Amino acid sequence: MPYSDPSEMQKRYRNVFGTAEGRVVLGDILTLGHFGEAVDPMSPVQIAEYNVAVTIARMAGAFDALYKSLGMAEGE
Repeated sequence: MPYSDPSEMQKRYRNVFGTAEGRVVLGDILTLGHFGEAVDPMSPVQIAEYNVAVTIARMAGAFDALYKSLGMAEGE
Protein backbone atom coordinates (compact mmCIF):
# COMPACT_ATOMS: atom_id res chain seq x y z
CA MET A 1 0.00 0.00 0.00
CA PRO A 2 1.92 3.06 -1.21
CA TYR A 3 1.92 6.27 0.78
CA SER A 4 2.41 9.75 -0.64
CA ASP A 5 4.55 10.51 2.43
CA PRO A 6 7.29 7.86 2.80
CA SER A 7 8.03 9.06 6.33
CA GLU A 8 4.54 7.90 7.37
CA MET A 9 5.40 4.32 6.43
CA GLN A 10 8.79 4.64 8.12
CA LYS A 11 7.00 5.69 11.33
CA ARG A 12 4.91 2.53 11.11
CA TYR A 13 8.01 0.35 10.71
CA ARG A 14 9.62 2.04 13.71
CA ASN A 15 6.49 1.58 15.81
CA VAL A 16 6.44 -2.15 15.01
CA PHE A 17 10.16 -2.90 15.24
CA GLY A 18 10.87 -0.43 18.03
CA THR A 19 9.45 -2.78 20.65
CA ALA A 20 11.41 -5.56 22.33
CA GLU A 21 9.33 -8.19 20.53
CA GLY A 22 9.66 -6.29 17.25
CA ARG A 23 13.46 -6.30 17.56
CA VAL A 24 13.41 -10.07 17.96
CA VAL A 25 11.31 -10.37 14.80
CA LEU A 26 13.58 -7.90 12.96
CA GLY A 27 16.60 -10.01 13.96
CA ASP A 28 14.88 -13.08 12.55
CA ILE A 29 14.06 -11.26 9.29
CA LEU A 30 17.69 -10.16 8.98
CA THR A 31 18.88 -13.73 9.59
CA LEU A 32 16.50 -15.08 6.96
CA GLY A 33 17.76 -12.36 4.60
CA HIS A 34 21.41 -13.40 5.00
CA PHE A 35 22.34 -10.12 6.72
CA GLY A 36 25.88 -10.36 8.05
CA GLU A 37 26.64 -13.38 5.89
CA ALA A 38 28.32 -13.82 2.56
CA VAL A 39 25.70 -13.77 -0.18
CA ASP A 40 26.28 -15.87 -3.26
CA PRO A 41 26.65 -13.27 -6.04
CA MET A 42 25.36 -15.84 -8.53
CA SER A 43 22.11 -16.38 -6.60
CA PRO A 44 19.41 -13.87 -7.55
CA VAL A 45 17.23 -15.28 -4.76
CA GLN A 46 19.84 -14.65 -2.03
CA ILE A 47 20.53 -11.17 -3.39
CA ALA A 48 16.81 -10.35 -3.41
CA GLU A 49 16.32 -11.71 0.13
CA TYR A 50 19.28 -9.65 1.35
CA ASN A 51 18.00 -6.49 -0.33
CA VAL A 52 14.55 -6.91 1.23
CA ALA A 53 16.04 -7.51 4.69
CA VAL A 54 18.28 -4.43 4.44
CA THR A 55 15.36 -2.30 3.27
CA ILE A 56 13.25 -3.44 6.22
CA ALA A 57 16.12 -2.72 8.62
CA ARG A 58 16.61 0.75 7.10
CA MET A 59 12.90 1.54 7.39
CA ALA A 60 12.98 0.37 11.01
CA GLY A 61 15.79 2.81 11.78
CA ALA A 62 18.59 0.27 12.16
CA PHE A 63 21.08 2.49 10.34
CA ASP A 64 20.18 5.83 11.95
CA ALA A 65 23.27 5.90 14.18
CA LEU A 66 25.50 5.14 11.19
CA TYR A 67 23.95 7.94 9.12
CA LYS A 68 24.30 10.33 12.06
CA SER A 69 27.94 9.39 12.72
CA LEU A 70 28.75 10.06 9.07
CA GLY A 71 26.92 13.39 9.16
CA MET A 72 24.49 12.16 6.53
CA ALA A 73 20.77 12.33 6.18
CA GLU A 74 19.15 9.01 5.34
CA GLY A 75 19.44 8.18 1.67
CA GLU A 76 22.38 10.45 0.82
